[in-house]
Amino acid sequence: MIAQPKLSRGDTLISTIRHGLTELNRDKRVGGHTDVPLLEVGRQQAQEARSNFSETPFDLVISSPLRRAIETALIVTGVAQADLIIEPLCIERFFGEMEGLTRPQVEERFPQVVYLQIGRIGNSLNPPGGESYEALRRRAEQFLDQVLADHSGRRIVISSHQAFMQQLHGLLLGRDPYDSLRVDLLNLELNQFHLDPLRKLIQHQRVYLIPDAQKYASF
Repeated sequence: MIAQPKLSRGDTLISTIRHGLTELNRDKRVGGHTDVPLLEVGRQQAQEARSNFSETPFDLVISSPLRRAIETALIVTGVAQADLIIEPLCIERFFGEMEGLTRPQVEERFPQVVYLQIGRIGNSLNPPGGESYEALRRRAEQFLDQVLADHSGRRIVISSHQAFMQQLHGLLLGRDPYDSLRVDLLNLELNQFHLDPLRKLIQHQRVYLIPDAQKYASF
């Protein structure tokens, strides 16, 4: 059971969950808006995460419109599909012409792409035809403002993606767009942010809902 913060009147609890494994993660190919379902192992991960999440209270679930996020939300939370809120603002970063490619393929076809290398992870700064980190950050800010305007004072679960949630988490933790990239998010990783009525962060906790999350680390 996940330890839950004690909420006072007007407090908000935002819980984010990164989706389970897909063929794009497994094959180390750029995902973005490419719409693929979970692999069977990804569904198994989500089922395992559900058992660890099962006693966690929530009021509503918001998901990216991509299948991998929707499947994860439905499996982990058990919410009915009719009650799932689909929000395009929390879709993954758009990588333009890089989508579906491995890094060696990107470097061969688009040598102009610049990477910010953080450990083993290469963060593309200028994907051809894609979304910049500045634009992604603005979208994350718009999403957060909308969520808090519509659902403040409630327990909110968000099923989304690595790059988008790095920026969403950065906003909540007071990190700039590039410092936010230093925190990798793994499949079925849960992050909880307890906010007071003035949106001030009271507490943040990070929980791996599956024990083998590191097996398919980011790239």
